[in-house]
Amino acid sequence: MTFQPFATSPWTPPTSQPSSISIAGPPTVSRITTPRDTPPSGSVSPVVATPALADEPALWSDRYRSLSASNIGAMGNGINPSVNVAYGEQRRVLGDLPPHSNQVSPHALASPFMPGVNNGAWGPPVPTRQPHNLGHGESHGQSQPRNQNHRNISLQEKLAIAEEKIRQLTIENQKLRERNAFTGCNNQPVAYTSPPVSSRSSMIFENINPSFTTAGYGHVAGLGLQRFEDPEMCFDPAKFSHGGDDQLEKVNYSPPPHLVGHILQGTFNFVDMPIEYVRPIVWIIAHRIPKSSSESSGLKAAVNALASRLGLLRSLDPTGILVRSIIEWAKPLCFTSCGNYLCQQLLERCGMDDKQAFIKQIQDDIVPIASDKFGTHVLCKAILTKELEEPISDALIKFGIFESMRTGARRLWREYLEKCRQTRQFEIFTKINEEMAGRWSELACINEHGSIAVQQVFEVFGSQELMEPCFEEILADIARISNNQFGHFAITKLIGYPQLYRRTCEAILTSYPPVAVTHHGVNFAKIALTEGGRGSIVKYVDAICSHDDGRTPGIVAIATSSIGKAHLTFVISCLTPAEHVRVRQTCRAYSTTLRNSQSGNDLLRSLGLMHAAGVRHRAGSG
Repeated sequence: MTFQPFATSPWTPPTSQPSSISIAGPPTVSRITTPRDTPPSGSVSPVVATPALADEPALWSDRYRSLSASNIGAMGNGINPSVNVAYGEQRRVLGDLPPHSNQVSPHALASPFMPGVNNGAWGPPVPTRQPHNLGHGESHGQSQPRNQNHRNISLQEKLAIAEEKIRQLTIENQKLRERNAFTGCNNQPVAYTSPPVSSRSSMIFENINPSFTTAGYGHVAGLGLQRFEDPEMCFDPAKFSHGGDDQLEKVNYSPPPHLVGHILQGTFNFVDMPIEYVRPIVWIIAHRIPKSSSESSGLKAAVNALASRLGLLRSLDPTGILVRSIIEWAKPLCFTSCGNYLCQQLLERCGMDDKQAFIKQIQDDIVPIASDKFGTHVLCKAILTKELEEPISDALIKFGIFESMRTGARRLWREYLEKCRQTRQFEIFTKINEEMAGRWSELACINEHGSIAVQQVFEVFGSQELMEPCFEEILADIARISNNQFGHFAITKLIGYPQLYRRTCEAILTSYPPVAVTHHGVNFAKIALTEGGRGSIVKYVDAICSHDDGRTPGIVAIATSSIGKAHLTFVISCLTPAEHVRVRQTCRAYSTTLRNSQSGNDLLRSLGLMHAAGVRHRAGSG
């Protein structure tokens, strides 16, 4: 017995026509179906073959209409009814539902497509090519917009995804740039506004089919993307005016992204600048470090435009907002090349109340600002004002005179001491000498700032009496200072002063340990020997050959240094016979030590003492 499940199927084609057109054949070719090829007649499937709306093209129905049913009809001949009875249910066509809604056969759900869904992910595939068997102009006109609409939706989905990806990457990039720029100024997280979206994003969503964004999707194309528009170039004045400071915390403030670009590029129009942009522009000047000459030019143009408004009446809104913004961002402004100039203009043009408010804002950061190459210019201008002098000087003294002079704050010290000397306020000089007692030589050798601070003592102290403590300490430790990479500049400065020249040269000649052990020391010794004449030679030979108090003669230290050979050759060429004998006796006494270096061996050889290497001599013996 053979199993034939379609013997009594009530299925019939959705539409019955005397003739059907082949899918592959041209419109003029037709095939007449025979009763053998006709499938069993029955009611039309209302789900599979019937469209939901009258004007909706029946995609799935067209498929059934064009399929051949000859094979199904052939299978229906010669069916044994007993088989169907034993089977328990008539087998329906895939996709058909049973007559009772509460009885769903597993065979009826065997279709891979959702019944009643003609498009979407669970609907049957949509033809990608125009069927050749459409004989009516109406069918052709309906299928063409449908396919075109599907392609438009797919393209719009891709564009929407790409736009969202670009937007996210732009936001992340902006955050990284801002965080790197302000690491030194603000360690708290900064909230950034979203960057502008390209103008074509709005065009994409304007062209989307209305049915594509209907309720049921919730978002665009079910991708979770909300519709967004390009930001306007003009913002709400209340958002950026000073009155909105209560809503925007200082640490979380950031200007409009488009404004940052216009300022850095130098394309912003300051002539028609609304007052709402004053605060954002001040923030940009305070926090943006130019990375190119074009950005530097843009920031300078912004500073000049704002500085010109500081000369206006304080009662005017633009000037008031500008002054408050400068005071608000006072500290970061002092640390930038353009911002420090804006602060100087405030100290020069504004009233005393604004100046005092500015100094109060940076009171806790006086020394760091004074140490900065840009910030020091702001404080140097501020300390010239009598009312602002006290808080600045108190901050320097509280931090420590030695500690502040070893930093860039020594520039501020110079301006302050120069002013005090002119106004005959000598108390500060006395206080400095008391605190710096025993530390001047250390300051001269510690770094470049310290060396310059020591040199400034001889420029701004004015009185020989006031600079004498520092001068005496330098002469007492002149060997170390002369051979130090920073201290030798201070010795050069002292040699240049006529009133200090003679004492400095004498200290160089008589120093122990000797000065001439490095390139710098040799130069100083040569200057002292050349300018002092014959008397300098006598003093120098006596100093380097002396072994009083059990100390090793200085000539040994000079001879064992890398540069000592050339210097001693020059000295020996200037000696008298008696002086030559003294040098020879000293070298013979310490020949063992001199042999430990190449330059020492060369000195012994030049003095004719190599033959006496194995004989022990005492100092002073012939």
